[in-house]
Amino acid sequence: MSTTDTRANQSANNKGAGGSGGNDAEASGALATVRQSAADAYESARERTSSAYQVAREKAGDAYESARETARDAGRRTADGVEANPLAAFIGGLALGAIAGALVPKTRQEDKVLGSVGRKLTDTARQAAQAAKDAGREQIEELGLNKDGLQSKLSDFAERAAGAVRNSAGAAGEAVANKSGSNT
Repeated sequence: MSTTDTRANQSANNKGAGGSGGNDAEASGALATVRQSAADAYESARERTSSAYQVAREKAGDAYESARETARDAGRRTADGVEANPLAAFIGGLALGAIAGALVPKTRQEDKVLGSVGRKLTDTARQAAQAAKDAGREQIEELGLNKDGLQSKLSDFAERAAGAVRNSAGAAGEAVANKSGSNT
C-alpha cells in the first residue's frame, strides 16, 4: 500500500478527530455511555412523573367522590329530617314563601290595602330570611364546603402534586449524576 493510501485510511478511521484510532474508540464509548445515562435518567423521570400524575389523579378522583358522597348524605339527611319532623318542614316552606314574597317588589295598591300590616309581614319575612341564611351557612361550614375549606384542600393537593414532581426531577438528576460519576 502506498503512503497516500495509508494516510487516506487513517483519515477515514479518525473521521476528522485529529487523533489516533484508540482515542476515537474511547470517545465513542464515552459518548455512548453519556447517551445511555441520559436515556436512563429520562426514562426514570418519565416513570416517576407518570406515577406522580397517576397518584394525583387518583387523589383528585377520591376528593371528588368524597364531595359527591357528602352532598348525597346532606340530601338524605334533609329528606330524613323532613320525614321525621314534617311540621318543621312546613314552617320552613312558609318561611321560604315569605322570603320569596319579600323579594318581589310591592305595588302601590298592596301598600294602600295592607299598610302597616304589610310592613310587619315584610320585617318578619326579612328576619326569617336572615335566620334561614344563617342556618344554611352554618350547615355548609359544618360540612367543610366553605370557600376557605375548599381552598385549603385544593392547596394541599397542589402542594403534594408539586412535591411529587420535584422528587421525580431530583431522582432523575441523581441518576444522571450517578451514571456520569461511575463512568468517568
